[in-house]
Amino acid sequence: MKKNFPFAIIALTAVVFLLPLQAAANHIGIGVDLIRLVDENQDDGMLNIHGQVKVAEDIALCAGYAKGDEVALSDVGVKYYLGRHMDSLFLQAGICFFRHDAGNDNGFVGAFGLDYKLMQHLAFSSAFRIITGVDHDYWGYPESPVFQAAFSLMLVF
Repeated sequence: MKKNFPFAIIALTAVVFLLPLQAAANHIGIGVDLIRLVDENQDDGMLNIHGQVKVAEDIALCAGYAKGDEVALSDVGVKYYLGRHMDSLFLQAGICFFRHDAGNDNGFVGAFGLDYKLMQHLAFSSAFRIITGVDHDYWGYPESPVFQAAFSLMLVF
């Protein structure tokens, strides 16, 4: 489980830095979902990383990767802020890719949450996520949608 985590960090960092960036500060965030990391109900805890890049005043592109013993999850999407970037409520929509020992599948991921900057280079993100379109028994539930809570700490630069 831990052998792919450095690769995921390098790949996500490369994607974040290669995207066109604007000149102002605090447009990039890289973080870890603490619930996914410690929750034993999510595939015995999952190593994960996610990032986002501001592309407009109230819009960010986001990507995430999580890996457990039996499943790997990748998602990409768009985050729309209802206020200031990295300091307000947000809506997120995107697609997710599941790679599981039992097979692969694609689905939709949506979220409603709050990003809040604790200090200049540290923020937290809390969200209520829904994952739909998954036909296989990945989570211990036979059907989608699956609802998840997320609580992340992010480095912002």
